[in-house]
Amino acid sequence: MKNSCFCLMSAVGGALVGAAIAMLVTPQSGKELRGKIRHAFEDSAERLREEVDHLRSCECDK
Repeated sequence: MKNSCFCLMSAVGGALVGAAIAMLVTPQSGKELRGKIRHAFEDSAERLREEVDHLRSCECDK
């Protein structure tokens, strides 16, 4: 279980880093960039919360 949790966290972390790099190299205004970063962070945080809740529910089932 720990191995799959680590794998999931690594994938989410890699996706966040990749998304941040893509946003930083795309030409746009600072205000637009901050908004996109904020939105991406909120979406990722929500997905992470959902995955953690799912993993917790799986652990309780066993």
